[in-house]
Order: sequence, then structure tokens, then C-alpha cells
Amino acid sequence: MMKNLIHTLLILVTFHVTAFAQTPKSYTVTHIINKTIDKGEYVDDKRIDKKDKISTDNLIYISSPKNDSIAFYDFNDSPVSEKKVPNICALAKNQNSLLLTYKNGSYSTKLKITFNNNEKTVLIGDKDVFYLNDSYYKYVQKSVGDNLNIPDLIDFLEDFLAGYGLEDLKYISSYEKYKHKDFKITKAYMESFRTQASDYLDKWNVKFSYSNAGVPSYVLKESGEGDREIEKTLISSNKGIFKYTKHTNSESRLITDTDIRMDVNNHRYDEKVTSLQAGLGKETRYEIKQISYKKFHFKELMLTSGNISNIISSK
Repeated sequence: MMKNLIHTLLILVTFHVTAFAQTPKSYTVTHIINKTIDKGEYVDDKRIDKKDKISTDNLIYISSPKNDSIAFYDFNDSPVSEKKVPNICALAKNQNSLLLTYKNGSYSTKLKITFNNNEKTVLIGDKDVFYLNDSYYKYVQKSVGDNLNIPDLIDFLEDFLAGYGLEDLKYISSYEKYKHKDFKITKAYMESFRTQASDYLDKWNVKFSYSNAGVPSYVLKESGEGDREIEKTLISSNKGIFKYTKHTNSESRLITDTDIRMDVNNHRYDEKVTSLQAGLGKETRYEIKQISYKKFHFKELMLTSGNISNIISSK
């Protein structure tokens, strides 16, 4: 526990020094309030408990001036405390590649990111290859590769954040690929080992489709054996509001169906989720609704309980 705390504090110091060594500009705070409605558990479509449970989640993201470092605080119906250590995400250049690190509580994620200008590909780790069209590759290479912009990287990896341990950061996506109709991922190839059979390697082909208007309309991540881990389908799009259904199947153990509503102009992300634990035959249902989104400048990285209370209570 102490080792993890010391490691996180060292990252915080690096974050602080890096952010202010380059520019005197202040940090940017993004404060999001989500309401989660727990619809309970079901067996054979019969509800086990009787009442919905409602909780409020205060998400506070603090971004460095260049968006290459982000501190994340999460207060889910918990008391505001200055002792809470934030999660830290940082993107830095590492020889001929980039290195993304994300320290989240007791675990950390490290991702190497490599650009290939000749092939117009982005390599994530050692095996996952994404093929982009010319306009989107130029944008990502400059924004992420040169400028180390994390929100644009989150937007690029959007459908695969959970697999990379970056799900916490989906709310700070830039949504650029939804705003530019000529930004396209043409295909991808991915590999992963089974969580319960570490010697079994899954090889995935990922297909991407777009509407005539250039809107992302379909994503399918499918193995050579025909297993479909992710299938996402566009239902409607109108004036920056996109509705999707997303089906995920994690090794036939956890099967999830999600209705997603995104308002990319107002940075709003809502979802309705039905999740089935296949081995137990137990289904859970919940909704997450965004009720507030605020963005403003701030001079500090480490928040005191007073700072946090002011942020949460501000109108």
C-alpha cells in the first residue's frame, strides 16, 4: 500500500513540474456530475430486489495546459477529502514512440504508441495495429504524436478503452472523429490472451463502417473463430447527437448490452446498461445520466477538501 502511494506521489510531482515548466497557463478543471440509477438484479427476467438505488458521482478531471497530463478525482456518494489521491494519466515521448501511463488506485497501465507514416498506421503496444485514412492519420499524428493530446487519444481508442484499462477517461474524449466527417479508421488487427487461459491467444479483426455522411456507423471486433467481442451499431445521428447500441461479450462470461447517447457539442454521454453474468445466470441493469458538465481554469493540481467543495457546489 505504501509503495503504491509513494509511486503515485512521484507521478504527481512529475505531472506538476512538467505542466508548469512549459507554460505559465493554468490547469483546466472539468467537473461532471453523473446520476446512476441501479435498476437491480434479475434472474430469469424476474427482479430480485424491489427498489431502484440512486447514487451521484462527482468526476473531477484536472488537465495540464497541453493536455498531456490529467489528474482524475472520483467522488461517488463519498465524503469530500483532501486525502484522496487522484488517478494520474500522462503521455510522453519515449525514443521513437510515445508512452501512456495511467495510475489507477492499486494498478497501473502502460501503453506504447508508435506511428508509421508510410503505412498510416498506429501501433498500440506490440500487436494492435490501427489503419487510418490520410486525413485522420495526419490529424492524430500531429495532435497525439507531436502535441501529446490525451483527449484526442481517448477519442481515437474510444471503443477499446475498457480493454486498455482506460474506461475512467471516456468522459474527456474530444469527440473529434464525430465532428470531422473525413476522419476514418479503415480497419484494425488486435491480439489478446484469455484472462482465464493465459496461454490462449485470441486474434481479432476489427471492421469499421461509415454512413454516406461520414458518420461512424458500425464497429465489429471479431476473432478468427467467429467470436464477436464488440459490436457497435449507429441508431441515429442528428445535429451532433448520436445514438448507438453496443454489444460486448467478454469470453462468454460477461455479456453486456448498452444503449449510448452522445451529445458531442455539449460533451454529454448517457448510457443504459444490461449486463449478464453468464455463469451465474444473473442480470444487472442500470442507467447513467449526466446532469452537469462544467469547465473552468484552476491554478492548482492537488485539491484540498475546500477546493473540491467549492468545485462541487459551484453553479
